Amino acid sequence: MNDLAEEQFNRVAQVTYEIRQAEAIPYLETTRMMSKYGKIRAVVIQTGEDTKRAAIYTNGTAEEIGAERIVQLICRRWGEENAIKELLHKHLINYTPGYVLEELAEQPLVDNPEVRELKKQRAGLVSELNRLKIELADHLIEPPAKKRRTPLRSQKEVLDDITLVESKILLADQQVDKLPSEIRFDQAHAGEKLLKLNHEKKRFLDCIKGFVYNLKAEMCRLLLKHYDWEKEVVPALAMIVERTGYVQLEGRQLEVTLRRFTNPEIDYAARRLCEDLNGMGPITLDKFHLPIRYRVQ
Repeated sequence: MNDLAEEQFNRVAQVTYEIRQAEAIPYLETTRMMSKYGKIRAVVIQTGEDTKRAAIYTNGTAEEIGAERIVQLICRRWGEENAIKELLHKHLINYTPGYVLEELAEQPLVDNPEVRELKKQRAGLVSELNRLKIELADHLIEPPAKKRRTPLRSQKEVLDDITLVESKILLADQQVDKLPSEIRFDQAHAGEKLLKLNHEKKRFLDCIKGFVYNLKAEMCRLLLKHYDWEKEVVPALAMIVERTGYVQLEGRQLEVTLRRFTNPEIDYAARRLCEDLNGMGPITLDKFHLPIRYRVQ
């Protein structure tokens, strides 16, 4: 890829991010040979100040997916994977807070176990009938000169057994016809009812988690106006919002004071962020609706 001329990267894909500013990625489209596959479509991108190059291989045709869309997807991939890790480890999006079991008001229909057992018995009878018919056929074939190890039963005995098995099969069919193919779950399990999980707790917590995640993303956007290190904006925000401090009621106003930061850039960004929050007119969510004022020592 490094042997490709700079002039060949004459197409540009615009990649947008949730927090970072949009980025223009130069790219070119070509083909490459892959072992055990043959010629395959490749999109080569060039990123960063040191113009690092990387090749994206795809078996999607140009009609199925455009080269610009491929560049956008690959450049946003790490952000999507990191977002999933954050949701799992920091926001516990897959956590279920206990299990609340409730009986189903209407029990679902399931296969009738009596019918299933009768069909199982019938299948065994059919196999036995086939075996008897084979034994009957041996009587119609001239026995070989060599003496058989097991002597054949008389033809009458075999016919009697066939008649008996056929009657049992007929009886099983009649019993199956009288029974419903499906019955309620509690009827099939001696009165035990099927239960369901109550997901209301998880829905409620998931709404809170989703709100917190979106709130954090919006706080990052606010912080970027006062903090220049885009790649470090998330840990910078964590340092600010997790900072210890003091809460004090001054008259009819709630004062939230954060301890000062030793890092001058973080300290500056935190003070400007407090000003932005104060400009929104925040209030407490209790019945008093006290105005809140944020500041850094």
